[in-house]
Amino acid sequence: MRYTTDIVVIDLEASCPAADQGNNTIDRSSIIEIGAVRLDRRSLEITATFSELVRPEDYPLVPFITDITGISPEMVADKDNFAEVGRRFLEWYGPRNKAIIAAFGAYYDIPLLRKECARYGIDYRSHIAGGAFDLRAVATVWLATNNHRTSGLTLGSILEKMELAEHFTAHRAVEDARAAAAVLQLHHLGHALI
Repeated sequence: MRYTTDIVVIDLEASCPAADQGNNTIDRSSIIEIGAVRLDRRSLEITATFSELVRPEDYPLVPFITDITGISPEMVADKDNFAEVGRRFLEWYGPRNKAIIAAFGAYYDIPLLRKECARYGIDYRSHIAGGAFDLRAVATVWLATNNHRTSGLTLGSILEKMELAEHFTAHRAVEDARAAAAVLQLHHLGHALI
């Protein structure tokens, strides 16, 4: 399989109000970590990695988010806010049309990234064109082809079915980005480049 551009697989960790436990919405979330890997368009090998914690401004870290991610308020207290980290991420991402953005469950991460960019006046569209490549769809195709259930799945349960789960730590952004990249690699190459 060959793509026309590199693929940047992104994952975000976010905080939300304590009242939203498990039901956080894009408009009531603050990014606390950005993790991404760049895949070569031909080999699908990881060629670069981005990983930074972000100090949230609207929705500080609450205990249930720390329990899920392992990211504590102390870990982000001295970090830059999204205005700085978002700019560094997009600079790392590169100019428009040099890569396609991908995520596992793009319905949350990509709109949240767009929202935070808009809030801080960061020009998302000069770097990222159009929509995103949703790697959940790739996983669904692989599961169906290999006679597995395709409903109600998480990245973790998919990795288990692909026999990749032991290679990744869930709910840290760069690890989840690497895991989602492994889904794409396994689907196209027949093995993950771990």
